[in-house]
Amino acid sequence: MRYYEAVYIAHPNIEQDDLPKLIEETKASLQKRGGELLYEEIMGKKRLAYPIQKQRFGTYILLQFRGDGAGNARLNQDFDLNDNILAHMIVRIEEDEVREARVDASEEALAASEEPGMVDEVIESEDQDEEESTAPPESDTEELMSPEGEESPPSEEEELEPEVTEK
Repeated sequence: MRYYEAVYIAHPNIEQDDLPKLIEETKASLQKRGGELLYEEIMGKKRLAYPIQKQRFGTYILLQFRGDGAGNARLNQDFDLNDNILAHMIVRIEEDEVREARVDASEEALAASEEPGMVDEVIESEDQDEEESTAPPESDTEELMSPEGEESPPSEEEELEPEVTEK
């Protein structure tokens, strides 16, 4: 069996309730043609590079599946006959290109919140990482000198002190 990736662009005027129905229809068509769905991702509504059927936006959907390749022509035909799909493409990929189901950081935090004290540890470690990356490097030099050996311009603290001049 070979691995394939199908990307299709759904019509932007599809209601949010109807989009899952469209995705289920395409998954059913895929399974009917002998494909086994491995990964699915809704990439969201994006602006198209050029208008397709007078539409400037579309919702991108990615499906990765395994199949023998014989059903891909029929799957292409199903995509062509569906008025809610603006464009589509099916390409062959290697097995190592199949994506794993990713866990969102919010889901990780939710899972960590079930264990007491884990969320605080996660947040503290993120804060420490940020502090380490933004901390200025410590300098061993006492005073910066210009190339000619002159003193560097006064710092902000020295500029704030008023100069006293005698008359």
